[in-house]
Amino acid sequence: MPVKRVLAVAWHHLRHPTRRGVLLAVAAVPSLFLLYALALVPFTPSIGDIRKARVDQPAQVLSADGKLLAEFKPSNREWVPLKQISPHMVDALIATEDHRFYQHHGLDWKRTASAALHTFSGARQGGSTITQQLARNLYPDEIGRAPTLTRKLKEAITALKIEAVYSKDQILETYLNTVPFLYNAYGVEMAARTYFDKSADELDVLDSATLVGMLKGNSYYNPVLNPERALQRRNTVLGQMVKYGKLSPAQFA
Repeated sequence: MPVKRVLAVAWHHLRHPTRRGVLLAVAAVPSLFLLYALALVPFTPSIGDIRKARVDQPAQVLSADGKLLAEFKPSNREWVPLKQISPHMVDALIATEDHRFYQHHGLDWKRTASAALHTFSGARQGGSTITQQLARNLYPDEIGRAPTLTRKLKEAITALKIEAVYSKDQILETYLNTVPFLYNAYGVEMAARTYFDKSADELDVLDSATLVGMLKGNSYYNPVLNPERALQRRNTVLGQMVKYGKLSPAQFA
């Protein structure tokens, strides 16, 4: 067959693909996606690492007889158990960041699909669950911050591992004790002291909504630097709490 004829036939198939070829191509996409995700598993934190719940511990200087002489904290953090955190804070967090937190196992497929559709339409929308956010906070070096498919897959894989190791309450406790709030304040206890001069168990609804509102942008919604933006964002959080039954309309008003 002349070369021109071969090229003409090839061009025809490219322009007019067969139904079988299209079906095979469509079927291959999820398979390749799954293989790529599996290939990334060894490059995510191990179950052993996750069990250790890596959190920077303060360096201690001890005397020869073992007495504590000094303590140097890498960040301003104090861990408090979940039962010592205001329920308003937990309600505000779940209503705003992940209202199906207790229904999924690390990934909210409905929210992920919705976020993907919004992204394709040009309107970006967050799709990460609380567990996925925790994965990013605990393992920034392993997962990264770049807005790439690889990073999202690593984040998702790590979230599934976290859910396999920890209970929901443990995930909430770890998240609320490690999330940053500017001024080198890590965790809700130090945030409560820094912004409201109170402990985490004393936070009221408005305090809690303000802190949760900061999660979208610590500096942009900082109540000290940008009080008007912080107020608007706080009201958005309160609206989410009403929407998902964490706050009555009368309380919101």
